[in-house]
Amino acid sequence: MKRWVILATLLCAAGRVAQAQIIPRLPATRPAAPRPGTRDTTNDSLRIKWPQPDSVAQRLLQLPGYTVTRFQGDTAFFNQERRSLDLLAGKGRRAAVTRDSQTVVSDSGIYYLQSTRDIKTGGHYILSSPGSGQADITGVGRIDYSLAARSARITNARLPVNNGEIWYIDVALARVTLDSSNSKGSPVWAKGGTITSCDDSIPDYHFAVREIKKSGNILAARPAVLYIKDVPVMWLPFFFSDQQPGRHSGILAPQFGIGDIVRNSPTYRRSIEHLGYYWALNNYMDFGTWLDWRSSAGSTQGDPGWLRLNGDWNYKWLDRFMGGRVGVAYTDERDGRTNTAISWAHQQEFSHDSRLNTNFNYVTSTDLQRQNTFNPYASLATISSQASYQTKFGPASVSVGATQKQYPGRPQLDRSFPTVTLSSTAISLGSHISWTPGLSFTRSDVLHMDQPGVGAFTYTANPTTGVIDSTINTNRNSSTASITLDTPFEIFGKTIRNSFRINQQRNNFPQQFQIFDVETGAVTDTRVFASTYRTDIDWNPDFSIPALASNKFNLTPSVSLANVDPGPFWVATDRTNGHYVSQKKRLTFGLSASPTLFGLFPGFGPFQRLRHSIQPTIGFTYAPKADVPDEYLRALNRTRVGYLGGLQQNSVTFGLNQNIEAKIKPRVNDTTGTDKGEVIRLLSISTTPLSYDFVRANQPNVHSRLSGFTTETWGYTLSSDLLPGFDFTSSYSLFQGSTLSDTAVFKPYLTNVSASLNFSRDQNPIVILSRIFGRAVPQAQTSAAANTQQVRPQPDAREQSVIAAQPVAGSARAGDRFLIPPTQGWRASFTFARSSPRPPTGNNVIDFDPRARCAQIAGNDPFLLDACLAQQRAAPTTDTPVNSTIAGGPAYKIPPTTSLNGSINFNLTPKWTAAWQTTYDFEQHEFASHIVSLQRDLHDWRAIFGFTQSPNGNFAFNFTIALKAEPDLKFDYNKATVRSGSTVPF
Repeated sequence: MKRWVILATLLCAAGRVAQAQIIPRLPATRPAAPRPGTRDTTNDSLRIKWPQPDSVAQRLLQLPGYTVTRFQGDTAFFNQERRSLDLLAGKGRRAAVTRDSQTVVSDSGIYYLQSTRDIKTGGHYILSSPGSGQADITGVGRIDYSLAARSARITNARLPVNNGEIWYIDVALARVTLDSSNSKGSPVWAKGGTITSCDDSIPDYHFAVREIKKSGNILAARPAVLYIKDVPVMWLPFFFSDQQPGRHSGILAPQFGIGDIVRNSPTYRRSIEHLGYYWALNNYMDFGTWLDWRSSAGSTQGDPGWLRLNGDWNYKWLDRFMGGRVGVAYTDERDGRTNTAISWAHQQEFSHDSRLNTNFNYVTSTDLQRQNTFNPYASLATISSQASYQTKFGPASVSVGATQKQYPGRPQLDRSFPTVTLSSTAISLGSHISWTPGLSFTRSDVLHMDQPGVGAFTYTANPTTGVIDSTINTNRNSSTASITLDTPFEIFGKTIRNSFRINQQRNNFPQQFQIFDVETGAVTDTRVFASTYRTDIDWNPDFSIPALASNKFNLTPSVSLANVDPGPFWVATDRTNGHYVSQKKRLTFGLSASPTLFGLFPGFGPFQRLRHSIQPTIGFTYAPKADVPDEYLRALNRTRVGYLGGLQQNSVTFGLNQNIEAKIKPRVNDTTGTDKGEVIRLLSISTTPLSYDFVRANQPNVHSRLSGFTTETWGYTLSSDLLPGFDFTSSYSLFQGSTLSDTAVFKPYLTNVSASLNFSRDQNPIVILSRIFGRAVPQAQTSAAANTQQVRPQPDAREQSVIAAQPVAGSARAGDRFLIPPTQGWRASFTFARSSPRPPTGNNVIDFDPRARCAQIAGNDPFLLDACLAQQRAAPTTDTPVNSTIAGGPAYKIPPTTSLNGSINFNLTPKWTAAWQTTYDFEQHEFASHIVSLQRDLHDWRAIFGFTQSPNGNFAFNFTIALKAEPDLKFDYNKATVRSGSTVPF
């Protein structure tokens, strides 16, 4: 009775506002904090202003062990017998009740019954319980809310549900449990209503459903009819959204289109990808498995259909500094061929100085791996693996590694194992002596070589018909092993270097050589060696001398004990029957200078001042005359006829780098005085150094004074800030033949040209010119904001890394075949490349024909032939003998390659964006690949149109329209044609 008297007193004292009702209970735990995306609706969001309590009410509110319930309204009717309280809203004043962070607000009235602890209300209402994880519930109708059960029965309400994306559920009748102690969120049951993620007053789309249930982060409804505005467009048996944050088990969203359910043409080949399940095993690992299937109906040669089983296991122990993934894919084609692909990536830190990194990829059939991809990057990308381990032992650092590379459609395998590197910090051997040793060892093998040349084919006779048949000989191998030891000493500030190197090479395949007479140079024989080998041992000491005039001309003298011939000091080959022969060493003296000269010139136009800096590199080298033994030349199958290696050296080396810079005048309208003028680089020119030997130029047998040049290649590079992203490089072969012989003819030949140009909305010549002439130009903007609502993450960076090392198994690559362009700005990049090796001369020249080379791999498949030709034109693969420095061996005449790679991203309209990537071959006058993508932003939806043409002949067309709030809810149309280019798929 006393409590009700106190309550009545407070009602009178507050004058139309009931301030508090205090009910004794046990102390409660602190309510859970609101989840991300929910609002604290107890004050500002509901626009409820609670009056400040007076001294009596303040003392009551501070009593321990009580729960505070606040009331507010225009008129309050209190019935002591029924223990009920009726709060009526007035004009401009709402009725409100809050208890334990649970709040009910109404513009009509709130009716509270103490005996049942029930609240009833109507009109326009708001129901809030921030600790429950449920956003505010609004509606017009009736609420029956039980404070004891913490649940409400509501009508005509809108329930915003935060499942990662905000879903708005409009229901006719629903029951909601608002319990802050439930960590999984508020359960919701509803009969009839709509679901949408559009927050407009009139949503652009909605799903009309009959039953709705929301439990935790799972929102389910059935059945569902999709309406665009008021037009029904699709019926679904159920609607399901599971966006639980973090890792959780669930069904993977399959990739298939309407045409895969109902074929739209008799030639359509059904395919389904990514059909499987994902398990979150524990906090440290997860596992996913799925299958990809392509129908065998209407199969063709090379495209019989397939079934691919995939598995992906990910693990990560942060407390053990270890993580990685293992992927497996098994492909079974209907013609009986199979392919097993394995990927393993592992990273582990054993200590601060010890770590292990692996990236292993291996396939059993490179043919199937290439043929069954629609990704142009993957169709010709090498299958690479790497492994490395680093650790430290005191001052020494040790690194052990291995690499392996497979080629699509080829049996050849390149392997480097092991690669060992040992380096050390300076080890003090006294007060003025320190030692910094270094050791490295590498072994490389090339297995199953399939390049053309002698021994490329094995010929057998048919025992019945006697017809000679040929097959590719894949038993040809080569190996290289090298060890290097560096032992530099620093004595009283002077460095003495000693470098020892041993290199052993062996070719286990036939090669044809011409044998020369060492004295006359005549060809004495032509032999085919079943295998060849060579071992080099070299020792190169070097002495450093302090620089002179370092502040002016940077004069630096040098003294070295160098080999007379550029080859190794000791060498053993099959020509010496394994015996070592040596050449001689001689002292070589040098002096170099690298000053920096610059001049300042008055500016003109928008330029305040110009600066031209010149950085020449001038060097002089002298070495006395020496001789090279006949045994050494014989070991390398070289002759004395025209040999210039033992001449006295009296040469000059000259290189030049230039920079022309300009300082822009400050802007006239700069009132802050902070603009000091920007400096831009108008032109930068870099050239490779050239060496000229005066002794060689004066020899009686030389063709001209130009034969004094000893540099075999020369090139230059151009760049400028006026063309952002522009780089131009060109290189020349200066001599036809080796400069060690007087038969070399000075005949410059253009071998390589490369140029790149990158433009964008914020970086282009017009922007640069605007900045030069004083116009304020905004800084470059990133497209991160534009990518926050994309259907799938942008795969650009991942696609670039795929070229170097692609995970061949375990990754769901179905959605990555079409690149999604940015949604703002434009970007264009172009890369031009031309390679034209100088045609070799002689009698042992193999004319490399890419078509003949690819015929060995492609057989009768024309599209595999086109794919191989595209690869060979980009990077020709020929025999490169490890002992290619031995004269008389085979030389290859490689045809030139000229290509242009382009990538363009731009906006057609504010909502339409487009991207196009292509490669054009100027030699064949055809395009090698295409990736075209169109994207439309539809407010709540995103539509993507994609087309790819891979170099292996595969075509693919894709149309996807996906809901931003639930990307797995989408409409797909896929049309893929595997190695069948007779008709374009659309």
